[in-house]
Amino acid sequence: MNVPAPITVSEVLFRPAAAADAEALAGLIGSIGYPTEAAVLRRRLAHLTAAGDQVLVADLQGRVVGYAHLHQMPFLHRAPDGRVVTLAVAEELRSQGLGRRLLQEAERVLREWGCGRVEITSGFSREAAHRFYLREGYQEQSKRFVKLLGG
Repeated sequence: MNVPAPITVSEVLFRPAAAADAEALAGLIGSIGYPTEAAVLRRRLAHLTAAGDQVLVADLQGRVVGYAHLHQMPFLHRAPDGRVVTLAVAEELRSQGLGRRLLQEAERVLREWGCGRVEITSGFSREAAHRFYLREGYQEQSKRFVKLLGG
């Protein structure tokens, strides 16, 4: 098996996603269990960024190897929360510090937006992700109630 050489996190550049990143984003999103076509992602990316969200990508020598979708939730009673809607790192580069660096960069952006807290949700079955977030200083909090509206 061909094992990639460890990366140096300092080699990774972080930038907002562009429409040209849709194919790479589709691969990353598919790797975490949400297969989506690049054309659909391109449209959603345009819509989300027009609405104020940011998709932050980790770029390693011109290749998108991770991303974090960032969203701001305003409140009447406190500073807005920042939300990391989704975070993914290329499978072959996991456990090398890239996820930590991507999360730190996401927190930096959310701080610039004036957010007072960061929220991340993660599916029940993603135990490795839960351990990662706990190591990074996140605490399990609240319950989330969801109702499907149909259609």
